[in-house]
Amino acid sequence: MVWALLASLAMALNSGAVPAKAPSPRPAGKAKLTSASYQLQPSPNYDAEAERQLFELANQAREQSGLRPLESDEGLAQAARAHAADMAAQQQLSHQFPGEPSLTQRVAAASNLRFDRVGENVAYAASADQAQDTLMTSPPHRENLLNPAYNVAGFGVVRSGNVLFVAQDFGHNLPQFSAQTAQDLVAASVAQMRQQQALPTLQRDDGASAPAAACAMAKANSLNTTPLAARYLLRYTSMQPETLPSSAAKIIGDRSLRAFSVGACYASSASYPGGVYWVALLFY
Repeated sequence: MVWALLASLAMALNSGAVPAKAPSPRPAGKAKLTSASYQLQPSPNYDAEAERQLFELANQAREQSGLRPLESDEGLAQAARAHAADMAAQQQLSHQFPGEPSLTQRVAAASNLRFDRVGENVAYAASADQAQDTLMTSPPHRENLLNPAYNVAGFGVVRSGNVLFVAQDFGHNLPQFSAQTAQDLVAASVAQMRQQQALPTLQRDDGASAPAAACAMAKANSLNTTPLAARYLLRYTSMQPETLPSSAAKIIGDRSLRAFSVGACYASSASYPGGVYWVALLFY
């Protein structure tokens, strides 16, 4: 008999998306998961061969669709394995059990990469081939597998009797910039916007006030920190610091401006467990 159940989740980080759940193959056990149950520890029940097969099948499907292959990330794999183990323990599919960290938190805890979006497929099936076939014939799961934005992934498979519990974690990994490089990228965007508006180039002030303000925002987990002495103060968070918010155009287009300074600080917080660039732009 051919059978499989699955569920998918895709989100931009910090989007507040609600995890989806799927029916269980049999009644869930009475054990209740807690945050302490989330561990990145080896298990004799992990099926490394099934993980390898599913990863190869995923990249074969991407190649057939003209997409670049996914790169394997051990951190994502550890997060996927831990979640697959929890599903096997509960005998139930879910993207987040009560007391378990969210997908974003699990990925942030396990991987050093920087993601602006993550996704997850979960399934159970009798074999890796069967799981892949079912995933590819289900639109939301196929969308995760063939999402051109994803460039890294980690798969976890745990065997429970004759059942494979599968978790596939996907991510879009971004370049990692130093604070100075991030500030230079923001400054280049400011210069480009001035040029587009046929305005004189602003002098850049490399003082410490803007960088200090950016890190203060990160520490406070808030954009509303102590006001600074500037004509305009623009504060924002982004995984791509060079992408200025829409409100920047009007400020940067002020013909009376003469100088600016920029600070950028990459840090994680309660609102951004995976980390984000906190940016402060001061105009004079």
